[in-house]
Amino acid sequence: MKKKILKYIIIGVGVSVYVTVGLIQFCCIYDVQGNNIWSYLKEYWTWYKTLF
Repeated sequence: MKKKILKYIIIGVGVSVYVTVGLIQFCCIYDVQGNNIWSYLKEYWTWYKTLF
């Protein structure tokens, strides 16, 4: 029973850290790009897709 609770705690912490880091990255990009963020993200993903 304790292993199951510990497993859920670890998963919850991992997900919250992942979301927090993503939010921080988004805020930093917004701070640099301003209102141009959506075109920047589209351009970034287009570049990223061309790598593969």
